[in-house]
Amino acid sequence: MKRNAPHSDAWNAQAPEREPWQEPDHFSGETPERAGGGSARLVPLVICAILLAVLLVEGVFIWGKSAQMQRNNAVYVPSAEQNVYPADESFSFGPLQRAMKVSGQGEDMGRITGAAQDEKIVRVALRMGAVNDAVWDCSGAFYLQCGGTYYPNLGGYRLKQEHPEWAMRALDGYELCESGMEEGWVYFLVPESVSEGTFWMHWLEKDEDYNNESVQAAGVPVSFAQEVAGND
Repeated sequence: MKRNAPHSDAWNAQAPEREPWQEPDHFSGETPERAGGGSARLVPLVICAILLAVLLVEGVFIWGKSAQMQRNNAVYVPSAEQNVYPADESFSFGPLQRAMKVSGQGEDMGRITGAAQDEKIVRVALRMGAVNDAVWDCSGAFYLQCGGTYYPNLGGYRLKQEHPEWAMRALDGYELCESGMEEGWVYFLVPESVSEGTFWMHWLEKDEDYNNESVQAAGVPVSFAQEVAGND
């Protein structure tokens, strides 16, 4: 009696497994082990790309923060005929021809409490002569122009909160319309990078509805050095 031949599936199940055939790579000339080294060489390039992306994002953030700071501090300045005068010399300003004298050497006072990390205080020395009469239908203003940005002067109220010794001799724009002789400092909050600018005085005459009727502007170039010890 013939024995039945083993079932083909059972026979195949008992046969040892063979490695799948791989055609040789005639183009790379590398074994599979050597070909995998290309991925390893890509890792440093990927890391460098990530670092460059991080630096780019950080640079954009810093630029955006600086631009935002300028927008926060800057103000609209009415257009006017601008006359520039030399520093440390007297000149007449406004309808009453009030005598003015601005020091060309301002002072860098450093940071003030509550200001951003990249902001500081600078100040400009100003002397205003006395006139015969005050003008009530006007509004005065001080600005510091740095590049294309104008910064308004800091009011005495904020200075009094943080530095009352500064507020004692701080001048505000409204004093341009008064008649008495004044001598003191005009303070500005500016970016830390500021080392020079143009100090502007604006005289704005008002109509009966208190709208600007005419504007006069006088500017003096100033630069800033570190605070001199003992100045108030």
